[in-house]
Amino acid sequence: MTKQQYLNRLWLWFFPRRCVWCAGACEADEMLCGDCAGKAEMLEPGLLSETNIPLAPVFTYHSKARNILMNFKFHGARKLAHSIGYAMGDALSQSKLADKPGWVFCAVPMTPAKVKERGYNQSELLAEAAARWLGMDYAPGLLVKTRETQAQHGLPKEERQSNITGAFAAARPGTIAGRSVVLCDDICTTGATLREAAGVLREAGAEEMICLTYLRTDLEEENLDNEI
Repeated sequence: MTKQQYLNRLWLWFFPRRCVWCAGACEADEMLCGDCAGKAEMLEPGLLSETNIPLAPVFTYHSKARNILMNFKFHGARKLAHSIGYAMGDALSQSKLADKPGWVFCAVPMTPAKVKERGYNQSELLAEAAARWLGMDYAPGLLVKTRETQAQHGLPKEERQSNITGAFAAARPGTIAGRSVVLCDDICTTGATLREAAGVLREAGAEEMICLTYLRTDLEEENLDNEI
């Protein structure tokens, strides 16, 4: 048994894996329980709209998986971060996008005020869990959010990019330069937030980029290209 496999087993002892479709009991190496395994369809990787950056989501927003994320994000079910993050790690592993070593995980940031209000940044918890599951590096605080923005989900699609433009900055550019970075968020809707954050990472010298999310809305709605 490798050190990472041992650590994963130890984590699962304290935080048993939950099915990310129904939140029921789940095997340690599976993201879905036996009852849900035949009902959930994972999404194929694609490209983040208007970029050449690979996007690896797990499930569509319009699925039962949405209920799990909403409980985690808005109703204090913080313990679900491990199972959701592990599912994201599994999806990335299955995509073969990050086969080579040296990838570092980071998350789309929130302002300190928003973190205090919610109690945690859900994307940071998911990034940390996914990295731990895969035995890869997690680097908190690579990005910071420099100003508060309106909630993206409450804005028309055409206003979302302007709402988020200039809202992120690289906190540690020297840590980013030359690295291969997995940028994590909970949901990809229009892709505006991920594009803005990824742009900052690229300007700071990120050599390669992958965007990893738990949910993504339908391709037709989000103008995402599913061809890599």
